[in-house]
Amino acid sequence: MTNVPDRLGLRDISAGSLASGLVDRINASQAGALPGLLDFQWLEAERGLVRGRFEIAAKHFSPHGLLHGASLVALADTACGFGCLASLPDGATGFATGELKTNFIGAAREGGVRCEARLVHAGRTTQVWDAEIRSEATGKAIALFRCTQMLRYPPAKASDHAPQGERS
Repeated sequence: MTNVPDRLGLRDISAGSLASGLVDRINASQAGALPGLLDFQWLEAERGLVRGRFEIAAKHFSPHGLLHGASLVALADTACGFGCLASLPDGATGFATGELKTNFIGAAREGGVRCEARLVHAGRTTQVWDAEIRSEATGKAIALFRCTQMLRYPPAKASDHAPQGERS
């Protein structure tokens, strides 16, 4: 198993205590990880909203010459993930993506692509995020993305469990 450190300092931004310079911390945290390798740039991050982009380069294309869908999915999923971290409820320690879906509705071959991710459901155990990716050159939408994040909490202690007949 590969040990990957928490370079973002999750505990510093979770549960509503957003630290100043969050966008700078997010950008710095991705060095050496997939978002850094794809040169994602984060422009805005706050509870319920993240905006980012990348400049289209050869590494973002498929072998047959189209902008690879995985590049767009990675941008949207990363935006929603950083947004989820910035929007965790009290006591939550992290998340895992439970489901994601993308509709590709356009194309881009040059310039940049921009992503805006918004929180549409903030529950105690799940969050649902929508993201839209647009071509910066044309302003047209090229992908619509939705994901469900399963929120993680520390393991409960045995003394925290109610007897079987007393659960509500």
